[in-house]
Amino acid sequence: MAQPKDPKGFLVVLPGEIIEIPQDSDKPWLTLFYSLPKELAEKWKPAFHLPRCPYEVFRTDKYDSIVCNDMFKLLVWDCYSWRAWQFFQVKDRKGNYRDIPGDRKQYAGYFPLWRLSYSIIPYIRMKFEQHGLGFQNLYNIPEGVEVQWLTYQQFSNLIGNVTDMVIAEENWQPMIDAIWENRTVEDYETTGSTVKTDFMRK
Repeated sequence: MAQPKDPKGFLVVLPGEIIEIPQDSDKPWLTLFYSLPKELAEKWKPAFHLPRCPYEVFRTDKYDSIVCNDMFKLLVWDCYSWRAWQFFQVKDRKGNYRDIPGDRKQYAGYFPLWRLSYSIIPYIRMKFEQHGLGFQNLYNIPEGVEVQWLTYQQFSNLIGNVTDMVIAEENWQPMIDAIWENRTVEDYETTGSTVKTDFMRK
């Protein structure tokens, strides 16, 4: 199966050859894109029009103008970050865990939990690789075979399970607790989303 060779790339095993896909290239993000529900994918219309059969998308440059566009990556990162955020658990005044209160737009881009919701995305992609949803599996889909859209609920369940798994395996909960307990007024949004956009691009 496709797996990280090292921090630089994925090895994809094909009949008679092995090819390397750089990990920092754009096409590996297709593994996350093809698990998005319609409701989220259509937020950037060009990406919504990528064919549901990934065969040609992977093997030609016909769709590179979409896949290599910064907006494509921002779409993927935004969707996964936004959904992972909703599964972070913080303590209330009684010490019981609950969802982060309020709308995410209320929190500033500098807020460490906001940034953590983007930092978890490479871990999510790694989990996809480990559980049969990775680059190799998608690359091997035969010509003419389409990937069905996940429902919003299926996507939500998937990201919820993976987020919980990463937090447990990486022991992130104590860090989340500390961030929440030490939040300041600067962690709440007052000046718009410029900081958030800059951080996503980095």
